[in-house]
Amino acid sequence: MCSRYLLRISYDGSRFAEMAKGNTGCGVLHQLENVILYTLGKDSDMKVVCSPSSRTDKGVHALNNAILMKVYPKYDINPNKTEFLNKFNSIIDIVSPNGMKIIDCTEVSPGFCERRHVSYRIYTYRLAIAKDYDIYKGYKESTSLAYMSEKNYAWILPPGFDTGKAQEACNMFIGLHNMASFFKHSKYTRQKEIIKNISSKSTWKYIYLLQVGAGKAKSFENDLFDYVNVSIVSRSFIRQQIRKMISVITLYGYGRMEKSTIKYLLERPEPSNFFNMNIPVAPPQGLFLTDVVYDPSLYMEPIPYYND
Repeated sequence: MCSRYLLRISYDGSRFAEMAKGNTGCGVLHQLENVILYTLGKDSDMKVVCSPSSRTDKGVHALNNAILMKVYPKYDINPNKTEFLNKFNSIIDIVSPNGMKIIDCTEVSPGFCERRHVSYRIYTYRLAIAKDYDIYKGYKESTSLAYMSEKNYAWILPPGFDTGKAQEACNMFIGLHNMASFFKHSKYTRQKEIIKNISSKSTWKYIYLLQVGAGKAKSFENDLFDYVNVSIVSRSFIRQQIRKMISVITLYGYGRMEKSTIKYLLERPEPSNFFNMNIPVAPPQGLFLTDVVYDPSLYMEPIPYYND
């Protein structure tokens, strides 16, 4: 038997080699499990397993991700929840200052699934638009505090971005679409031709909201950049979907892509389209997982009840 808790965590994606547990040993989940195990005790029989509701790519940040934590054997955190959260975060601050924070911890039923019980996910992509070409041309060589504060947290772009046109592109994605054209199409996949003509249920996604709005500086106020936030809401996404959508929206916002191209990508869903059309993928550092939303009534009385 084990105790099950839904953790809410934030993390700076630029501080970790990966989010999920891969071969680096330095991912978000690696650190989280080790910190929790260290805080709860060094009992050799104790085991901690963390499973994410949403796996973010390397370099992507989270303001509020949800992680299912299983503690073997059962361990009751509730009576001293605040104390444990403070202990968790104090250890995190020693190991990786400002890299991660455990925001909250809620007990959940054995039948609750951190992925399948999600109501919807909210992401935000930050764009930093240089106010003139001199700023844009020189920002990489510049030692300005504005650039240093933004380089890991936004996509820095030249002037000329039209937010009205960008919203027109956003509107084309609203509703139900087969997003296979926006699926990650790796070099390995291209060589082996593993993915062809994807039209499975998993690539059909319903976009509830895709909106362009005003943003603000991450930490250092400045007059070098105008900030734009693109907000995206859906129950789930396929890998790289958001970053590829942002690429298309941005290109259209600069007048470098036609509506007919966006329509083609949606109506002819092929993972090879981006590669064949030489469309770049938006960089990861501008993307933030803003929230993972659940119906709280399902925490202890989940419907359906999953026997995983």
